[in-house]
Amino acid sequence: MIKYIATLSVILLASSTGWTQDHQPSLEDCKLMFQDYYYLKDWEKAQTNLEFVLENSPEEDEKYYIKGVKVYENLIKSIEDKDQIMGYQQKALSLYQQRISIYGNSAQVQNQFLSSIYRYWINQPARYDSLSKLFQIRFDENLSEVSHSNMLAYFDLARRAKRYERPIEEDQILSNYDNISKKINADGDEKGYMEKIEQMLLESVDLNCNKIDEIYGQDVSELDNAKRYLNMVFKMSCDVNGKAEEALGIVLDNQPEYKLAMYAAKKSIIDNRLTDAQKFLGIALQQAENQTEEGNAYLELAKTMTLDQKKQEAHKYAKKAIAKCNSKEAYKLIGNLYMSSFTECIGEKDIVARRAVFIAAYDKFRMANDAKNMALAAAQFPTMEEIHFNNYELGQSMIVDCWFKEEVVIAKRAAE
Repeated sequence: MIKYIATLSVILLASSTGWTQDHQPSLEDCKLMFQDYYYLKDWEKAQTNLEFVLENSPEEDEKYYIKGVKVYENLIKSIEDKDQIMGYQQKALSLYQQRISIYGNSAQVQNQFLSSIYRYWINQPARYDSLSKLFQIRFDENLSEVSHSNMLAYFDLARRAKRYERPIEEDQILSNYDNISKKINADGDEKGYMEKIEQMLLESVDLNCNKIDEIYGQDVSELDNAKRYLNMVFKMSCDVNGKAEEALGIVLDNQPEYKLAMYAAKKSIIDNRLTDAQKFLGIALQQAENQTEEGNAYLELAKTMTLDQKKQEAHKYAKKAIAKCNSKEAYKLIGNLYMSSFTECIGEKDIVARRAVFIAAYDKFRMANDAKNMALAAAQFPTMEEIHFNNYELGQSMIVDCWFKEEVVIAKRAAE
């Protein structure tokens, strides 16, 4: 209603004063019309009145600078001409500069300003050097007030700069990474910025495992150093050597994390260090924050026990993974355990009772939506003749007389 009255007042004023083509609106007229055109999303007319207001009364009100940037942003969206776009971008940046000079250099405005420069220049490789310098100035002035999103933007710039053969100095990137990782870890990283930053870092500098040891592995006795070193070791899939194991112990003793414990466990499984894997998975279970994380830890325990040829333990942990998060991979693991148990489950049983192992395996593969293994298991079902001559019936329930004691429904092999 207020906007409507304001618009109406302009119309009435125009008709009552009899504006001519040569009439120059007053500052108050332009202030009023800017608000109206802004509300109506007529960005071109809003721009005309905005520029009149700021030219004649630059300290009128900070809202004109805030809304002015939105005006230029919307004008940019409405056109395709590159020269016009760059012109509007420069005007938006000038508004930030004027606003800062008049109303002060708050962290919020500085972050908005830097973010806008990044968005406007990131697709212009010729500006990468200038953009890098602006980021560096801001980092050097007060890194603590730089937003996490702008920290991420810097590493996006770094990787693009390398791609377009305008690389930023590696020492500078690595120094910024050290300082930024400390800041984000201290603040808390609920949105997962560090994972993205670390991936971009690897695209920005030429790192290898020896270089990681030289840069980050010299002293891992402090928690922050140990964490940074391990992050790089895992990102680059380096060997978990003595230094890495030392760092891992420091981190997991002082600041155990689910994700890190899981990563260490999986690496240990790959390296066939199964005792270490079990230890790390125990830590992961303690640090799990939801049933999905618990289920994934139990699944890895099941894999560990399978490799250690402890089928019953593997079976137990796979069932826990299913109970926690209905893991299809756990169903498949159990199916494979059953398939591999045929020879040890033979005993003195008849052929149908022996082949019931494959029916049990089929049921698990079905729960895993694993058509390939379902077909392999079904090919080992008893034939109709075997079922008939051993006094069984299709659809009859029976308990598989083996280490897992699974109940199955008798089914026949598909016709050949």
